[in-house]
Amino acid sequence: MKTKGPKKADATRTKIVDIAMRLFLDQGFEKTTMREIAAAAGLAPGAAYYHFESKEHMVFDFYEMSYQKHLAEAEEILNTENDLAKRIAGEIKAHLKVSEPYFEISKVLFRIAADPMHPVSPFSKESKALRDRNIELMKRCLDGQRLDKDLAAKLPELLWMFKMGMILYWLHDLSPKHAKTYRFVDQASALVATLIQLSKLPVLSGFSKKAIAIFEEYKIF
Repeated sequence: MKTKGPKKADATRTKIVDIAMRLFLDQGFEKTTMREIAAAAGLAPGAAYYHFESKEHMVFDFYEMSYQKHLAEAEEILNTENDLAKRIAGEIKAHLKVSEPYFEISKVLFRIAADPMHPVSPFSKESKALRDRNIELMKRCLDGQRLDKDLAAKLPELLWMFKMGMILYWLHDLSPKHAKTYRFVDQASALVATLIQLSKLPVLSGFSKKAIAIFEEYKIF
C-alpha cells in the first residue's frame, strides 16, 4: 500500500509533462499557462503547482526523462567501443537518437533555451546539474587516453560544447531522417579525435595550454 502513493504521483507528473509538451507545441511555451495545463490534465486549477513549481520545472522533468534514455544508449557505446572517434560520435548520436521522437518539441524548447537568461538554457545556473552529468559522459569518452592534466580536466567541457553544436545543426537539418547530421557527427568526431591525439605531441603542448586559457576566459557557463 505504501508504494501506491509515490507511483500514482509519478504517473500524474508524467501525465502533466506529456500534456504540457503538447500544449507548448500547439500554442508555444510563453502563451501556455499552468491553469491550461492543469485543465487539460483533468486536474483542479492549482493542482499542477502541487507537482511543479513552474512550467520551467516541467521542462526540466522532460529533460531528465530524455537524459535517462540517452544515458542507457550511451552506456552501450562506452562499454563496448574503444576507438576514441567512435566513442565521441556514439555518445552524441545516442543523444540524437533518443531525441528524434521529440524533434518538434525540441525546436519549440530551443526558441526559449536560446535566451541565455532563461532558466531552461543549457548554459544557465538552473541547468548546471544536468549539464554537469552530460559533461561527465563526455569525460567518459576519454577513458584510456593519456592526456596532459590540464587538458584532461577541461576537454570534457569542450567536447560538450562540440556536442551542443551538433545538436544545433540537427535542429536545422532538413535532410530525410537527419541523415546529414549523423554523417556530420561521424566526420567531425573523427577530426576532433585526431586533434586530441595530436595534442599529446610535445610540440603542441603550448598550443593546448593556450586553447584552454582562451576557453576558460570566454566560456559562458
